[in-house]
Amino acid sequence: MKREIPIAMTMLAGLIVTAAFFSKAPWLQAANAELLSWALIFFSVAFLLGIGNLFRINLKQIAMRHPDWPYKAILLITLSGYLILGLLEIEGFIVYGDGSLGNKVYQDWIHGAVFKPLQATMFSLLAFYIASAAFRAFRARSFEATLLLGAGAVVMLAQVPLPIPGGSAIGSIVQPMQHFLMAFVNTAGQKAIIMGAALGVLATGLRIVLGIERSYLSE
Repeated sequence: MKREIPIAMTMLAGLIVTAAFFSKAPWLQAANAELLSWALIFFSVAFLLGIGNLFRINLKQIAMRHPDWPYKAILLITLSGYLILGLLEIEGFIVYGDGSLGNKVYQDWIHGAVFKPLQATMFSLLAFYIASAAFRAFRARSFEATLLLGAGAVVMLAQVPLPIPGGSAIGSIVQPMQHFLMAFVNTAGQKAIIMGAALGVLATGLRIVLGIERSYLSE
């Protein structure tokens, strides 16, 4: 019964949510809203369990003086600071000059002075990895690689003109080609990937609803 009851509950919930998507019956919509509310509660509990597990693992490694324990300490301190500020704002312990609460601390200091510089640093470092990967990928060793190299060159020349005399003219020439690649070839590829991902999600959902996929039971 330890497996049958969770599987039956999962199947029932999945069938109700699916039926509510196609039917406007009041009782189905009410049941769907109730299930979504419970899902939000479960997500919140799982989030708290994740935070607790993060503290448990990192505190243990800090106590054992893991080689990168200072970074783990910074992670826990930052996480605790975020939580404390958020809880204080929610409970009304932080009141600003204009009498408002909101998330002004996050927007004005944490986001602007901490998050944005770190994000810019990560993306600036990522640019070197992208350039290295592009150098290895854009080698005309096959017909497909040659097409990739040509398409990448066209897109880059249209976006960033060459710093040489006549570079802007070259950019204006390749811009129609870049528009064709982005509007038709790239869009077609994106739609194919999205359709494939949607079919995969649908297949996985059906396997869970029908009780075939039992990974959530640690099987």
